Amino acid sequence: MTLLDVQDLEVHFRAGGLKLPGRPPRLVRAVNGVSFTLAPGEALGLVGESGCGKSTLGRAILRLGEISGGAIRFGGADVASGRRDGVARLRRETAMIFQDPYGALNPRMAVGEAIAEVLRVHRKVPRDRVPARVAELLTLVGLRPEHASRRPAELSGGQCQRVGIARALAVEPKLIIADECVAALDVSIQAQIINLLIELKARMNLALIFIAHDLAVVRRLCDRVAVMYLGRIVEEGAAEAVFAAPKHPYTQALVRAIPEIDPDRTLPADLLGGEPPSPLDLPPGCAFHPRCPFAMAECRAGAPPALRPVDGRFAACHLYPAIPAH
Repeated sequence: MTLLDVQDLEVHFRAGGLKLPGRPPRLVRAVNGVSFTLAPGEALGLVGESGCGKSTLGRAILRLGEISGGAIRFGGADVASGRRDGVARLRRETAMIFQDPYGALNPRMAVGEAIAEVLRVHRKVPRDRVPARVAELLTLVGLRPEHASRRPAELSGGQCQRVGIARALAVEPKLIIADECVAALDVSIQAQIINLLIELKARMNLALIFIAHDLAVVRRLCDRVAVMYLGRIVEEGAAEAVFAAPKHPYTQALVRAIPEIDPDRTLPADLLGGEPPSPLDLPPGCAFHPRCPFAMAECRAGAPPALRPVDGRFAACHLYPAIPAH
């Protein structure tokens, strides 16, 4: 069963600056033909360097930003077209956890009221049951009911992020998109939040899209991983398979860069160098070829390689022959 189906999704932004007469506007191709599916209860990790389009993709899926092309179906309903029934269902059954635990909360509002506001807007419980449900949600995420009266400034970053998770759970979602939701937290607090998400995913059959640049966290939490580079998915498959034997040269470089707690192990000498090309001026062929140690002639021209099956996962790379369609 498929809960979320994304096909050929594109998100393009018009670049700032002076528009010259007679020339078309320059476009930032933030998401450039992304496709994937997600089943109920499944966790997908979206990873890649900063600026690769992960957060833009997550926001586009929840229709928190405009899309330029492609299809999004949630629970069988079309949400890409902006039809009211599809978007209304999306709002009722999805939620987002943001990166900044303080910035995501109103500093003047008690955190219990922030959760209660969601319950009232979505009419999840009768009004007289709202305080009890707020207490239940706070307890569910490892806080105490008395935390409801506190403002964000009175809580730690980890506690604020737990409040953000409680607020997301208030809509009783089928899908949560977590955008770098542990990046601003101490390592010990990160582990607590990840353990909480694993527990909630199992208990509530939550589907989760976890956006991160920390591959070690993704490996622990996610069933599958999709690696993005300049708006495209370049490798996708089961998390353990991708981490154990990455196929795309970009994924290989990311996996080699995962820190190891081993004083006897030296840092790899072949860490990925250089900067990604500008999304305003993508190179022809594979966008990774200027940084790739295995680049061939076919990598430097024509259309980017499409995802193709490789050892039980998919990789967009000319190192692996495409299987012809029958």
